[in-house]
Amino acid sequence: MNFIFNPIKISRHLRYTLGKEATTNKYYLSFLVSPANHRYVEYEEYYEISEEEFNLFINNEEKLLQFIESFRSGGNKLKLSR
Repeated sequence: MNFIFNPIKISRHLRYTLGKEATTNKYYLSFLVSPANHRYVEYEEYYEISEEEFNLFINNEEKLLQFIESFRSGGNKLKLSR
């Protein structure tokens, strides 16, 4: 399946994107990750989020950043989109 990610809010400064995927009609959060042991490598991870989470994060960047940090620390890997 090919995914079509439609960004709704992009923060280049904080390096995240909130949007809706067109094929599945689901909301997503993506952000850049830099592995600690490969400081010159970056990749983007995409996570499925609920409509409630999307509505919260679009209006509350502090909550969004807390959520992103929980992923970066390894706490929420179950939501990783593949």
